[in-house]
Amino acid sequence: MRFKLSIVTFVFGLVVTSAVGWQVSMAQEEEYILAHEDVFGNLRRPQVGFSHETHVDKLEDGGCGKCHHAPDDKTGQLGYIDGDEQPCMECHGLQKANRIPALREAYHANCTGCHRDQIKSGNLQSGPTTCGGCHRKN
Repeated sequence: MRFKLSIVTFVFGLVVTSAVGWQVSMAQEEEYILAHEDVFGNLRRPQVGFSHETHVDKLEDGGCGKCHHAPDDKTGQLGYIDGDEQPCMECHGLQKANRIPALREAYHANCTGCHRDQIKSGNLQSGPTTCGGCHRKN
């Protein structure tokens, strides 16, 4: 009887773990292009290739909330809401609106800001901090 219970528990755990892993893996594309020509029109610089996997692997404090944030309805403060990861364009438009920066400025501040913070903390293997470092021609 104990053996059967152990097997059932093991199988149940395996199914739950697989389902959660599948859900997380489907949440974000691993590699994608940041271009948003529908927002910006013709791009002045090359589009940016972005590796979600690379960034998730390097995030420590703040985790997904470093990029994915939303205002808390109660406090109004920005924070990470697990399972409610919205695309940046959901809140950030072409132009600044009230205190919400425009999409271009939000990307630049968030990406290069994090890369600079990494360098300040001693991680010299951080991402690029200049325009040409992200906007690279094929």
